Amino acid sequence: MKLLTVAVTLVAFAVTGRAEDKKAQPPVTLELVAKNDKYKFDGSGKAPAEFKKYLEEIAQAQKDGKLARPPQPPAVELVLKFTNTTKNDTTIYVGGDSNSYTFDLTGGSGSVAVGSGRAFTEEFRFPKAVTLAPGKSHEIPVKQLADGHRGASRYVYWTGPGEYKLSAKYVLANADGSKGAELASEPITITVGK
Repeated sequence: MKLLTVAVTLVAFAVTGRAEDKKAQPPVTLELVAKNDKYKFDGSGKAPAEFKKYLEEIAQAQKDGKLARPPQPPAVELVLKFTNTTKNDTTIYVGGDSNSYTFDLTGGSGSVAVGSGRAFTEEFRFPKAVTLAPGKSHEIPVKQLADGHRGASRYVYWTGPGEYKLSAKYVLANADGSKGAELASEPITITVGK
């Protein structure tokens, strides 16, 4: 009798575990697409080591509460691509103030992220509903290596030539404008030349 009870409990646990795994799968995936994956290093006239030190000094000044404006971030040709992976129409909410995306840049000669120093208007921007048919996608273009609030509160820099890995996270909004699920992309390779 005890063996039967244990077996039933294990089966129930396995079924519950599978149901939770299925439930945990978001209805959409996030893919970071590089329309161009090769860029030229521009250190604002500085050598890579000098440029990195310059950015680190800006980051420290911002941390100390001082006004320090960074240079423009690298221009890029990227796309955040959301794809419906279900068999039904799915609505996602994007583009509002509760939506934000962040980049993670690793490898190469190193990376530095600093606050953009930009001012933003105070009104709350609600997200826009986008309905995706099964297998269909919605794309958000990214023109600069900038992220955070409204896609522009933080600048991310590569600090010299090399091969980098770049990935993204995107916080979806709920219909009421509150924060929803966070999606993560697989990393892509970016090559920065001299």
